[in-house]
Amino acid sequence: STASYIAAFFATIPLISFHQLPPIPLDPASYDSPDALTSDLVNLNNVHVRVALTSTLRSLIIDLFCYPALEIAAHLGIPAYNFFTSNTSCLALYLHLPNIYPVITYPNTMDNFKDIDTVFHLPWLPPTPLNHLPDTTLLKNSIKCDFLINCTAHLAKSAGNIINTFETLEPKAVKALSLGFSIPDGPNQTQTPPIFCVGPLIDTHRNGNGDKGEECLKEKRAVGLERSGQRFSWVVSNPPPNNNKQGFSKGSHPSLEGFLDHTSGGVGHDSVGGFVTHCGWNSVLESICTGVPMVAWLLYAEQKLNKILLLEELKLALPVNESENGLVSAEEVEKRVRELMETE
Repeated sequence: STASYIAAFFATIPLISFHQLPPIPLDPASYDSPDALTSDLVNLNNVHVRVALTSTLRSLIIDLFCYPALEIAAHLGIPAYNFFTSNTSCLALYLHLPNIYPVITYPNTMDNFKDIDTVFHLPWLPPTPLNHLPDTTLLKNSIKCDFLINCTAHLAKSAGNIINTFETLEPKAVKALSLGFSIPDGPNQTQTPPIFCVGPLIDTHRNGNGDKGEECLKEKRAVGLERSGQRFSWVVSNPPPNNNKQGFSKGSHPSLEGFLDHTSGGVGHDSVGGFVTHCGWNSVLESICTGVPMVAWLLYAEQKLNKILLLEELKLALPVNESENGLVSAEEVEKRVRELMETE
């Protein structure tokens, strides 16, 4: 919960103050999508944020979705910096996305380009398939697509971008953004704002909320790990509060009896030789910093972009390939885990 997070954070860094903003009276049921609700919440909170700020404030640090606060910074005459929690390559693509998106050619009247194989090229990135963009951009003119495009369009309007990465990990992308590149439709058609690499910042005390852990709890995946013949630890995210073993009960999944009894541990343990990950950037950084190679099994958001960086640029991961129906088989999990653990 937010309250427990704030309490833990304040206990660690008591000099940081938290301001609770007044609730906004909006009915989630009246919105077609969470993105539309988020957009209204962020915009309507601007007036409360301005009231909460003090006259001694010297700068603002916001995230991708809080771009309306740029107006507050301009009103107060202070710089606003964007804190980008993913990598430099993803940021470079996001900065360019508002320019890429209008010139994307859709076949005939197709609005969904999830299955389009078009590849676009940017000088600081490996060739990137169009369908590897974040899921929210794959449906043209949808509310969630327009919302993300609008968010990325404001990245160039900040005083700088703070990134959770380090230069030696992404030298080409860091160099490109450090030198700056032109954004034709950006503010005054100027160069990209400066960047500040502050990583690796790794959260090693994740509670799993929002990680779609329930999608991992599938019997075929577990069987694939078992068949690989490798000893493994499985971190299960966000279990139901009333039954931590729901989904693995002996009655519903007889083949998984005792499964939970031998799954524990973390990536940084000396005995860990590989990591099956959804390629969230925090997990990627944790694996890189502990020297553990990865098997990339993707779900959503910018994870496909992270996979391209890991496979094509850094050579630190093996891909998990989906079948035609978009699912991952037990055989594929077994194959990739064996390849990772049994080959040089």
